[in-house]
Amino acid sequence: MFCARVRVLCSTSKFWSLGRKQPAREFTIAIDGPAASGKSSTARAVAKELGFGYIDSGSIYRCATLLALRQGIAADKIDEHISELASLISEASMEIRIQKDAGRHTIGLAAAAGRLVVPGVQVLLNSEDVSKEIRTPEVNRLVAKVASDRSVREAVLHMQRALAAAAESSSTTIRQKGKDIKVPGGVVMDGRDIGTTVFPTAELKIYLDASPMARAIRRWDELSNQVKDAAKAKRLSNSRNTGGAGDGQSTKPAVTVQADYPSVEDIARELEQRDYQDINREHSPLRIASDAVVIDNTNLTFEQQVYSIADLARERMGLERKHDD
Repeated sequence: MFCARVRVLCSTSKFWSLGRKQPAREFTIAIDGPAASGKSSTARAVAKELGFGYIDSGSIYRCATLLALRQGIAADKIDEHISELASLISEASMEIRIQKDAGRHTIGLAAAAGRLVVPGVQVLLNSEDVSKEIRTPEVNRLVAKVASDRSVREAVLHMQRALAAAAESSSTTIRQKGKDIKVPGGVVMDGRDIGTTVFPTAELKIYLDASPMARAIRRWDELSNQVKDAAKAKRLSNSRNTGGAGDGQSTKPAVTVQADYPSVEDIARELEQRDYQDINREHSPLRIASDAVVIDNTNLTFEQQVYSIADLARERMGLERKHDD
């Protein structure tokens, strides 16, 4: 086992360390499910809707995977270098910044004014912003192997609980039907073993799923957007470097978007392999908690799944629903 130096920075600029005593937990929403089922974006939107804190547990494993890649550790050599990887992580610092007022709008809605905003999350590894790098195809292919190691999972378990405690929002009091009602503070965490291992007594457990092809298309869209964003950033950089020459001409060629990411079919096969690894790993496998609410979002809009989870939480907190159909 190893102990990494971890700190989290949430919207209240509150820092947390593993050596500090954790306060009593109030209301936790655990969202589990297979890769590309929409856990992260849904969890962030639910947290924003409820005013809760949010932690992306998968980013911890992705940072570990990125360290392995940077050390040149091959996928078939992870087992041989796990102690080396553990040492690298123990010497690293990790910071998660929850950007509740920044993010992407959801798409495909009839009324633009009703669009939800998915809060952004910035992940820093050794003070370097790796938010995009931990989402590359290379990391996607290797993260399941890294996450299957028992020593890695045991150490990450402590990080997850400490980070969640730091990000949890404070309780408030509201007026409802002429009475003052205390609303507990809360946190939303997504992953693959949150409701079964990390927070087995979570007040609300969700298992989010979708058809294999729907998940593959979503992952392809994510990679496609990354490439487009990178191309846009490069065009802006080139424009600044040329300084807008007086003759209006640039000496540099135009930037084109290169589709160097996998096809939908390739991604579907990768997700199938990831599912198999997650479900069949020895330690903390992916499974549905006995008391989890299962939501198949294949044919749901983003709003439907977010509002349904948020209202389930409100019901369990003794509050009124806000989005009855």
